[in-house]
Parts: sequence; structure tokens; C-alpha cells
Amino acid sequence: MGDRRKKLLLAGMSILATLLVAEAALRILGIGAVRRGSPWFAGGNHPRFLFQPDAASGYTLRPGFQGREIAFSNEFDVPVAIDPRGIREHPHTAGPRPAVLTLGDSITFGEGVPADHTWSAVLERESGVRVYNGGVPGYSTCQMAGRARSLIPRFRPDLVLVTFSSQWDRNRCDTPFLYMEGYIVSQRYLERLHLVGDNLYLGETRLPGIGAATAWAKHHSYLARLALPPLGDAARFLVRKPVKPFRPSPEDYEPTARALASIRHQAQQAGAGFAAILIESRGRDYEIDRANLEKVLRQRGLPYLALDTLRADWKRLRYPRDQHWNDAGHRVVGTALVPLVRSRLHSSARPRGET
Repeated sequence: MGDRRKKLLLAGMSILATLLVAEAALRILGIGAVRRGSPWFAGGNHPRFLFQPDAASGYTLRPGFQGREIAFSNEFDVPVAIDPRGIREHPHTAGPRPAVLTLGDSITFGEGVPADHTWSAVLERESGVRVYNGGVPGYSTCQMAGRARSLIPRFRPDLVLVTFSSQWDRNRCDTPFLYMEGYIVSQRYLERLHLVGDNLYLGETRLPGIGAATAWAKHHSYLARLALPPLGDAARFLVRKPVKPFRPSPEDYEPTARALASIRHQAQQAGAGFAAILIESRGRDYEIDRANLEKVLRQRGLPYLALDTLRADWKRLRYPRDQHWNDAGHRVVGTALVPLVRSRLHSSARPRGET
């Protein structure tokens, strides 16, 4: 019995020593170091407290915030500032009238580029029309409808553009991003996320105590950050349920259509025009969603433009890993939307007072 205890003790000490050596080696080499930014479902590239709770949309941008957007992929590090009105403002090159309000998610917000490089800023410079950037990272059109209720009366635009991804929106209207400890997080992962220090970490289980312990370990240990996620993935693979293939139906796109109809109604009530912008597809699944949503939009008479109609090398216009539009992507889209804006403003031209 004594020999067995000694062997177990020696084995335990040997394992502990190996782990300590591995931890030291990883720290020396910098492998597994905590990076700025988080996975997309746990705060993303956004600094803490960029957001605040909001009754209409769940969360919104925090007025007066200043910080930096730092990619989890290390592909960008750009300043971000929110003005007192709660939007990401860029230096204006056009007069106050006419005016365009852009609503959208991180693509419109301009994640990955400075404020004056966003497609809203490019559109203003190229068209000579004032453009206000109302984008908020993570938003679905369902949340944009709530934001429109505050921004349309505030800016009194002549045209409202709503930009979104068909597939993203179908998913996010069903499971929206939520506010958590100064970040926005995916509803699907909410129960597994833990704030340790100033970062969010994913617990590898929902079991009380154990999930928090794995998050704590990942905060403090390089080795844990590398080893725990694969172990957690393997465990979930063993108990995962079969995933049914997605077969789209018109009902899947009704939340998006209702939200867009609401925004159009708000715009019309304020005497403004409206158009939806469907961002480019990133594969066959996206194309299926876009085609099905287009049918619903046509049935409802909602005007839209699909950016898939642009002849552009979209792969070159996105960050390879992060997948948001880069500077070139924003330039292409902002320039491409100039004819649409001019035609919409011309067709709905009317005298307006200045803000």
C-alpha cells in the first residue's frame, strides 16, 4: 500500500512538474497569451463599455465613449469614439441638407476602419450629401427598428438606408445579442460566459462552479487557454444532438420583413425615403437566404438593393480572418451607393428645415 502511494505521489509530482514547465515555456514563447479582443460571441473586437443597456433595442452605443477596436485576429487596431448623440460620427464634408441616416450592424458602424473611412463617410464625400452613421455592432433589423424610433426624429433625414446580411439577420432576430458587463454577447453562449478581470471567458461546461473554474483557469494560465477549449469541444461532440438541415420557408424571414416595414413606416411618417441594402453573400448558404428574403421583400413592396449585383472582388474587400470590410471594401460600397442616394433623394425632394 505504501509503495502504491509513493508511486501515485511521484506520478502526480511528475505531471505537475511537466505542466509547470509547459506553462513556463508557453509564457516565454508568448504562445497562448491573452490577446485584446474576444471571440465574436463574447464581446468581439469591442472595448468594454462601448455599449450600454437600452429599453428599445436591448443595448446601444454609450454617448461620449472613447477607446479602440482591436481585432481578435490582430488584423486591425483603430480608434472608436461615440458622440454625445450616441452615434459614431465622422467629420462632415457636406452641408446639413439633404441628409441620409444609415442604420445597420458592425458593417455600417465600420468595425475595423477609422470613422472617416466608413462607407457612410465615403458616401458623404462622394455624393455631397450629409450622412449620419447610425450603425451599432451586433444589431439585427429588429433592433434597428427600435433605434430608428430615436434617431429619425433626432436627425430628421431625407432618406433612411438599412444595411444588413440576410443570413445574419435571420439568426439574430431569433437569438439577438445581449448586453453583459459592458459587452455584447450571443444569447446562445450567455450562460457559459464569465467575466474574469476585464475580459469575458467561455466556461467549458454549464455545470455550476466548474464552468466558472475553467474560465478562471483560462484567465490565469497560458496552458489552460490552449488545452481547455479542445477538451471542451471533444466532450460536447460526444453528447451533441443531430443538427437538422435548414430548409428555409417564408416564415423564417418575416421578422426581418416586419422590422424593415416598421422602419419604412417611421421614415415615411417623417417625410423621408427608405431603401434596404443587402450586403454581399459569402457562400451558397448566404445566397439561399438572400434569394428567399428578396422574394419576401418584393411581395411586401419594400425597396432594396443587393450588393451581390456589384462586380467586386469581395474576398479582397474583407479582412481575411475577421471578415469585416476593410478600407477598400468601405470605399467600394460607399462609392457604389452614390447613384442610389441621388435618385432616391431626387424622387422624394421637398423643402425641409435645418436641424
